[in-house]
Amino acid sequence: MEVSAEKTEYTLFGARETNLLSLKVGETALKEERTPKLLGLTMQPHKGLSKHVMSMKAAANTRLLQLRAVASPEWGPDREKLRAFYLALVQAKMCYGVASWWFDTSLSDRERLERVQAQAAHIVAGIPKAANREDALREARLKPINEVAHRRALEYYLRLKAKGPVHAKVADSIFPPEHPIHVRLAKVQHLYSIIDSPEKPHDATVLQWARRVHFNITTPGGLKADAPEKDKKVHTMRRVQRFRDFDYQVWTDGSVVLDVSSGAGALVYPKDGRREKVVLGAGSLACSYRAECVAMEAGLKRLVEVMELSKTHRTRGVAFTDSLSLLMALNTGPAAVEDAILRRIWDLILHIVRLRVFVNFQFVLSHFGVPRNEAADNAAEQGSAKPQSYPAWITDIVTGVERQVRNEMYRAFEEGRMTRTHRSALLDHVRPAPKHTKVDRLGESLLAQFRTGTSKHFGWLHRVLTRKMDQLE
Repeated sequence: MEVSAEKTEYTLFGARETNLLSLKVGETALKEERTPKLLGLTMQPHKGLSKHVMSMKAAANTRLLQLRAVASPEWGPDREKLRAFYLALVQAKMCYGVASWWFDTSLSDRERLERVQAQAAHIVAGIPKAANREDALREARLKPINEVAHRRALEYYLRLKAKGPVHAKVADSIFPPEHPIHVRLAKVQHLYSIIDSPEKPHDATVLQWARRVHFNITTPGGLKADAPEKDKKVHTMRRVQRFRDFDYQVWTDGSVVLDVSSGAGALVYPKDGRREKVVLGAGSLACSYRAECVAMEAGLKRLVEVMELSKTHRTRGVAFTDSLSLLMALNTGPAAVEDAILRRIWDLILHIVRLRVFVNFQFVLSHFGVPRNEAADNAAEQGSAKPQSYPAWITDIVTGVERQVRNEMYRAFEEGRMTRTHRSALLDHVRPAPKHTKVDRLGESLLAQFRTGTSKHFGWLHRVLTRKMDQLE
């Protein structure tokens, strides 16, 4: 093997001595690099990660200048666009691989990065620097870097655990029992028993079969969310009536009570034959999207069983669901989906297509008097009473942990164990939602300044009214 002396560097780790080691290739001395960067992590000879934190802070500050340049409170883009700009341009750089190094940094180094996050929150929300950091983060809908690191570390740990015993041992070695993520994970461990394991991805050969599947991800009649209820019902019924002559109809629905139970219901209606019904629990941590996925998987499984028993060929089938997000995820194709349950659903779809069945997936609006939709909804509610033993989705586990942490914070606030900021006292931790047309950037900034007590004109009103002498009898 040949080594290029000009391109080769070395680093000495540990305390520096007076007589340092010198490495040579032939007669050429190699260059010493004190802070090498490996896979995006800046190393340093002594213990700690201060060099890496400083490099991340410098890179983030450079990008914050770009964010600040387009974030004028008068003419800049709205807050959500600025937030997306920050997450993609600044936080993505600053938090690269954060799950692997955050917990080895010192408290002072963590504070350096938290200050960068706070600066970004002030820019995004359009409020002065004098605003409280917590208030600024809430106005900008940003989490502290510490929370971002905990979420990513927990997600990485669970993904390793789900891959099998070999990867589980690796996960336990990276995240030993004393690691902070286990304290959070313990809050929801009683709500699930099994983690949904990954599925083998589909290869390109299935794409020829996937072309025979149609997904309609448009709303009935192209209606908007604010359309009259009467129009929604009329167009939903018209869409359903178009498929009344199909050989098979599948109706699915999900029902969720967060951190308590969830249900999945599916009904299969053969054109000639009796109705088939599937009811099961979707897991205590399941979100609405996950419950809809479980219902669709159960409905297609039962459809395959019914079709194989009837031995019919060249038939047409349609599946109705009120989950637009599920259809949009499936519409990306079998080779693109990554979630295990989506891959299982595509396995069932491809199995049906190979039976010479033309499959159609239709989005319908729920609770508009369609009898079969109401029946599927009732089946989903019945599923909530079933055992919640369905394998948990990693995203639901992580979200459940964050929900528990947030609820504990709210309880601490109500009990007076947390500092009451201007915004929390004014809004009681409630994020106000606009009831009318969204305000422009200037309006957003003025509202944020009012809620954080930094407005030049209205920031003092709440403080005046909290004095006993000013309260009305």
